[in-house]
Amino acid sequence: MLLKNQTGKLFFFLLVLLSFSVSPCRSETLIPIIVKDGSNLTHIARDYCNSRDDWKILARINRINPPFTVYPGQTLQVPLSLLLTEKLFAKVDSVSGGVFVLKNDNTLIPLKKGDHVRPGQTVVTEEDGFAFLIFPDNRYTRLAGGTRFSMTYLVRLTDDSMKAEFFLEKGRIVHSVKSRLKRNETFFTKTPVSVTGVRGTEFRMKVTGGNANIIETIKGIVGVQASGKTIAVEKGKGLKVIAGEPPRQPRDLPPSPPLPRLASVYKTLPVVLTVPGLEATTSLRLRVATDSEGMHTAFEQLIKAGQQFTLMALEDRTYYGYLTQIDERHFESLPTGPFEIRVRTVPSAPIITDSLEGKTLFKKNISHKWLRGAEAGKFFIQLARDRNFKTIIEEKIQEESEYTTAELTPGEYYFRLQAIADDGFHSNFSRVDSWKIVEQPSLDNFEPVTGKNVVLRWESMGDGIVYDFQVAKDKEFHSLIVDKSGLVEPSFQFIDYLEPANYYVRVRGVLSDGQVSPWTPYQVLTIEQEPFGILDAGVALFFLTCLVIIL
Repeated sequence: MLLKNQTGKLFFFLLVLLSFSVSPCRSETLIPIIVKDGSNLTHIARDYCNSRDDWKILARINRINPPFTVYPGQTLQVPLSLLLTEKLFAKVDSVSGGVFVLKNDNTLIPLKKGDHVRPGQTVVTEEDGFAFLIFPDNRYTRLAGGTRFSMTYLVRLTDDSMKAEFFLEKGRIVHSVKSRLKRNETFFTKTPVSVTGVRGTEFRMKVTGGNANIIETIKGIVGVQASGKTIAVEKGKGLKVIAGEPPRQPRDLPPSPPLPRLASVYKTLPVVLTVPGLEATTSLRLRVATDSEGMHTAFEQLIKAGQQFTLMALEDRTYYGYLTQIDERHFESLPTGPFEIRVRTVPSAPIITDSLEGKTLFKKNISHKWLRGAEAGKFFIQLARDRNFKTIIEEKIQEESEYTTAELTPGEYYFRLQAIADDGFHSNFSRVDSWKIVEQPSLDNFEPVTGKNVVLRWESMGDGIVYDFQVAKDKEFHSLIVDKSGLVEPSFQFIDYLEPANYYVRVRGVLSDGQVSPWTPYQVLTIEQEPFGILDAGVALFFLTCLVIIL
């Protein structure tokens, strides 16, 4: 039904398409002119050509015999050299990657934004090259990578109608004709195997090899002529034309793919996008544009279903993605999109310069320093007791790039921070730094003991910690009587008898990485005189008896 309703709209340029196959003059460029009501050959020559007498050439070229009658809606082929024309050009609105214009001597001149492409010139894009051309009267062409695209002619006639013809030798283009063409306007694209014309539409054209091309209609309707047959291709349908064969009936394009999984903002590169739930035979093309209308392509990426898009070369800005699905016959769906890909990597996550990396420490006040990156005005700091930052001890915003904790109790701690830009944007969190604080060794007050079999014990500091132990006769520990290192157990037993006196004892812990705690404050170990027992009384009585006998 839709095709039937569109027949009237397509009639005039389908006739023009057919005229390409019957033109008797192939040595020069011919421009199609639509005959208006009440017109004749002399009127056409008068209105469009350099001389009224050019009607004779028109009659010969178009095989019109006496009485030289023409009919409203009839298409005449007129040599470009005879026409009164205003020469037009395309403006290069954006380029990305390698985009060139091919000169007559086959040298390539780089194209840049603002350059003009004129009739007779060929635009060549490298595999990573993309270009967006603007033509007069709201007509645009987007060139993909690996494309070779020529402008045959681009002129405006005396009736203000625009005539355009292009040649796509290889690659992919998208034509967009925003406004419906006027009655005498034409916008044709040739390939090695077909001619395509539009009234007001958007469509893709792909030359997939020397003997075939594909036309896919995104909006409106497109007329395609090949091997003497003309056919209309509606929105959502595609047509493959093979050299030497008439075009077959258009087929439905594959369904548009679902949106990829998207983050609200990507703060690090690469950006990785996943598209779920597609058949293994499907390919996906992601086109990333710098504008929401999708005119200015930054780059494209093609993957197989089940793979991920990995986008590395992205500056900070908002991009717009257009996603299409390509089936096993190389037909491509209507695009899903635009969807925003917001990239903001500056300021980046701060880099901690003195990471503790899970160390065990004795000190209770921990300091951190970090690098100040570009656009980092302030920093958001978090200190927690767990790696998931559920139990927050402190969080604050500060301008300084250094932070020292309050006095911390023994246990595990986790630290991270974000950079904050002046507009309030928060970077990703830094890498989490962690450490463990253990209690420093302590000695309880010693009860006075006698000098035999003295054993001292103190609280364990934890697994893997050994101890240094010292006993001295003075508080400054100059006169050491015990100096032991590497004690595995938190205890020490005196082998020798200790004479009654006051001794000074201290201990410190040593970690496996060589860190040592401060010495504990000294404790006084008092060795008392042993009490006077029965044996001592017997010995004293013996010596006393001996003394009496002697006397």
